Amino acid sequence: MDVRQFSSDKILKHLDRVSDWLSGGNPPPITVELDMTNVCNHRCPECVSNYFQNTGESSFSKELAFKIIRELADTKIKGLIFTGGGEPLCNIYCIDAVVLAKELGMDIGFITNGSFLNRKNMKVLAECCTWVRISLDASDFHMFQRSHGMNGSEYEKIKENIKELSCIKKEIGSNCTIGVGYLTSDDTRDGMVKAAKMCRSLGANYLQFRPMQIHRGGKFEYHWTDVQDKIEESLKYTYDGYKVLYSQHKYEMMKDPRFGRNYGKCYGQQFATVVSASGKMYVCCHLRGYEKYCIGDLNKDSFHDIWNSKKRQEVIHSMDFRDCIPLCRDNTFNQIL
Repeated sequence: MDVRQFSSDKILKHLDRVSDWLSGGNPPPITVELDMTNVCNHRCPECVSNYFQNTGESSFSKELAFKIIRELADTKIKGLIFTGGGEPLCNIYCIDAVVLAKELGMDIGFITNGSFLNRKNMKVLAECCTWVRISLDASDFHMFQRSHGMNGSEYEKIKENIKELSCIKKEIGSNCTIGVGYLTSDDTRDGMVKAAKMCRSLGANYLQFRPMQIHRGGKFEYHWTDVQDKIEESLKYTYDGYKVLYSQHKYEMMKDPRFGRNYGKCYGQQFATVVSASGKMYVCCHLRGYEKYCIGDLNKDSFHDIWNSKKRQEVIHSMDFRDCIPLCRDNTFNQIL
């Protein structure tokens, strides 16, 4: 299993784009996140996308999804992540979009709650994706009710889907990395070790722990939960072909209540962007749905024109870190850059 996707210095694996930018250029993004829909069938009470989901339901038509993916290929992005927003598979054209992206030569990541996986779409995902991550966030159905707002039968179904996806991957000889996401908090801390053992038995390639960050009232917040002992115990279940991973830099920073940003600008936005289910583009996944961070609308303009627009640079330079999640994905990139 290739776990380089989790490295905090992975931006340095794209030195061609970094060098272009440092020289004053405007290279195409390395990765783009694509929200096929903002509709979701789960009711996670602490979901960071709740704000965006409450702005009204949106889903790509097949025509718009295909148009955008072809434009992304022409722009020569390296990776496309199907995410949300909402649950990607709530959009009936999602699998068709994955197939097209693969045909156009993109590396594909796919994030799902696992609810709508079936043998047919699992085979496509295993064939087309570089990685698939299922958001589980629980080690039993009681915990799942708290973290996802769903019942026990839904939890058991998703566990079986993880197991079947792992089996299909082996059947077809796929190199797709199958992972499980687990957000840690006071509610999920006690299930971490059990989850590490369980996901190994389900055939996943990894389980990843990340600290939960919450969106409330237009602002992000976090609550420090000491899970180091649980992580250390969970690591004992790592073996060849299965790893227990955790966002070490985030946990270390959250230990210090004074942690903050030691840089003045967000540089990570120069290498990634988000296309929301409405067709609007935003500077990053954490600020989707905030109009002041919208850089364009793919219903009106091409991806190339938006990426190279004056408006995009104006939005980037007007970033206010008070609107940002405390520990964002770009934080480590910004420290390096």
